[in-house]
Amino acid sequence: MARISSARPMNRGECVSAVAASLGTTLQSVIAFTRPDVGKQILDRRQAVQAIESWNTHQNSDRLVWLHGSSAGELLGATPTINALRKLESLNLVVTHFSPSGAAALDHLQPENAGYPPLDRPSDCNRAMRTLQPDLLVFAKLDVWPGLIGAATRFGIPCALINGVVRPDSSRLRPLNRWLFRQTYCGLDMVGAADERDASRLISLGVRADALRVTGDAAFDLAASRADRASEPGGWKYKFEAALPKRPQGGIRLIAGSTWEEDERALLDMLDVGRSRSSANSWCQLVIAPHKPSEDHVDRLLADCRMRGQPCDRFSRLSDPKTLPSNGVIVFDEVGRLAELYTAGDVAYVGGGLEGKGLHNVLEPASAGIPVLFGDEHDRGDADALVEAGGGITFPRHAFGEGLVRIKDVRHRKFVGSRARQFIEDGSGAGHRTAALLAQLW
Repeated sequence: MARISSARPMNRGECVSAVAASLGTTLQSVIAFTRPDVGKQILDRRQAVQAIESWNTHQNSDRLVWLHGSSAGELLGATPTINALRKLESLNLVVTHFSPSGAAALDHLQPENAGYPPLDRPSDCNRAMRTLQPDLLVFAKLDVWPGLIGAATRFGIPCALINGVVRPDSSRLRPLNRWLFRQTYCGLDMVGAADERDASRLISLGVRADALRVTGDAAFDLAASRADRASEPGGWKYKFEAALPKRPQGGIRLIAGSTWEEDERALLDMLDVGRSRSSANSWCQLVIAPHKPSEDHVDRLLADCRMRGQPCDRFSRLSDPKTLPSNGVIVFDEVGRLAELYTAGDVAYVGGGLEGKGLHNVLEPASAGIPVLFGDEHDRGDADALVEAGGGITFPRHAFGEGLVRIKDVRHRKFVGSRARQFIEDGSGAGHRTAALLAQLW
């Protein structure tokens, strides 16, 4: 471990990040009054250094990797790389996450310690880095923090970004932000980009050409492995098949995952239109898995279904699947099993693409080998690539029903589903490629 270089001044990105962090702590009580969730998050990050200092991280001589991701999706996508790295060398793992949802990825990553990152200012980041003394600092997909990179550089710790993605309309690409954070991106010692387009954008942000490789996105690996395990005899696919009502005769089961209220209204409107035209909606069983299945949200959704005359129930109360008609609406109120739930469906709808909320994971349903539908208001490169590969169907918000009708024919549905699965297989392998590059940074 190199000694800290206290003479190294903060770069522009660190200065901006430090000011923002200090301002957030100053206004924490005000923010907590209007946004309790954000106020709680600021408080947790203020206490993060003390939490980190209480961890016993170096229990043996194994190398220590500090992995940071914004939320569950980014951290889950890093799992194949971490697992491949563990096969190359024994290591301890510390995980930090910006969003509370990041905790959902910990069962997959199996870290020695996990929690919130320190506030992104030199005093906190230096203390955390001095305590952990990691051999490697790794950022997953999107979340690159100037303060952490600055502290790692002062301690001589290599930094990496894996599954690197920069969306076309990212605020990071604006001229001022590129100027402010260019030195931060230049401080990365290894960057694995998801594809060539992301690589080009990362270069424009300041990533050094000699540090950049196009490795692919290991989220493909994770999605494929979860779908495969779920489809094994006795796996989750068969558990869900037994727990859900049987499909309507000659019909389909539509799994709508990570939905927002806008998505749910469109889905229920689609069923209403079908019912008003005759029994056209009888061929569709709808399973809705909200992005945030809180009690209040689930209760409101069920009330909306009943008001529309749709038979419905929540999944956790379906002790006997025969109590609900085959064309009823099931609200999936469990957390952490959406990837497995897709394997029990015939068609998937992914939420977040109708009103720009942020399209969610399209790789999980594609891995299940079923057609993937979503709205066209999004900026996800993997979703566009899935459509280009023939496994995804996108549509504007007013044409949702048309998107579903396009895959009503069973032969066409199976063809689109096979293209979706092929898309996943073609994109797999990034975990091992990325791990081999990280191992060179020891």
